[in-house]
Amino acid sequence: MDMDRALKIAMRTGKVLLGAKEAIKSIKRGQAKVVVVASNCPSWIKEKLEGVKVIEYDGLNTELGPACGKPFAVSVLTIVDPGESGLVKGKEG
Repeated sequence: MDMDRALKIAMRTGKVLLGAKEAIKSIKRGQAKVVVVASNCPSWIKEKLEGVKVIEYDGLNTELGPACGKPFAVSVLTIVDPGESGLVKGKEG
């Protein structure tokens, strides 16, 4: 399954949080399963995403947002519950 399709399924059937602040909070709480970051996500944000599997999306934040079905740019999204997407088992990008 390609990443765009998996993200849409996760948004529809699971629990996904958008934004770096939400990602950092969910990692601290131990809720985050996987974090997906856009290829142009700032390095200072990536450095704060320790302790969880990070998948780098092969596209810019302006492409990651629409891939999630959102009309705005998304640099970081957190998978709390992957639903039927298989993202937790998927390979790291």
